[in-house]
Amino acid sequence: MSENTRIWDQVDTTDPSATKNFTGMGGFKGTAIKPTYLMRKATEVFGPCGEGWGWTVIEDRFDEGGPLQAPTKEWPEAPRINAKLHTLKIELWYLGKDGQKCTVQHYGHTPFVYFQQGKIMTDWEAAKKSLTDAIGKCLQPLGFAADIHMGLFDDAAYVETVRDEVALNKAEDRVAEEDRQKQERLDYIKSVIDTMAGAQSAQELKKIHDVAVRKLTIRKDTKGAERISLEWKRITEATERENAA
Repeated sequence: MSENTRIWDQVDTTDPSATKNFTGMGGFKGTAIKPTYLMRKATEVFGPCGEGWGWTVIEDRFDEGGPLQAPTKEWPEAPRINAKLHTLKIELWYLGKDGQKCTVQHYGHTPFVYFQQGKIMTDWEAAKKSLTDAIGKCLQPLGFAADIHMGLFDDAAYVETVRDEVALNKAEDRVAEEDRQKQERLDYIKSVIDTMAGAQSAQELKKIHDVAVRKLTIRKDTKGAERISLEWKRITEATERENAA
């Protein structure tokens, strides 16, 4: 662990059970982190909130956007209603080495008055959501949930690996959990070999091999990856001999 990444290395891996998929405005899809999980991680590293870390609100305002409704030729008496965005700027503080107070500043934003599914909506919890957003953004530069922000959660193999690591750390019977995971990997390797044996082309065979080796490599199962590669080579050579006969 590097001195410069001493915090990052403790908080960069995220428990998949503390996340959920979401679809944002414009159809953007991503992975959201449960706010309480981040706060617990901060507490584990810095100490209780208010004692080892916390925040101060620096700025709290509403920003007005474009019109959602305005007078028209057909409805000249229509009231003008503009979109509004709640903005909150906070300074997050935590006690670093030797009790030194360290700070990070960032903003949180939440639509307050907005247009959705043909209706003008008001979110009365905008302030709370902006605070949650700001806290998460302040923790991000420190490395909290870095694997999500770096896009690693888009890789199913990575998520499976982290899920197994978390299950191992939480297991009451660690040996039993290790045995379960070992058997699960052996079953996976067998299924891959059986699938390769039924491949209809060299391209299909290579694709099955590459996907499996990549997955096992991420899971640090070097022996499993080598076994898949040896089986791929054996099947490829056998097929070439048959074609040459």
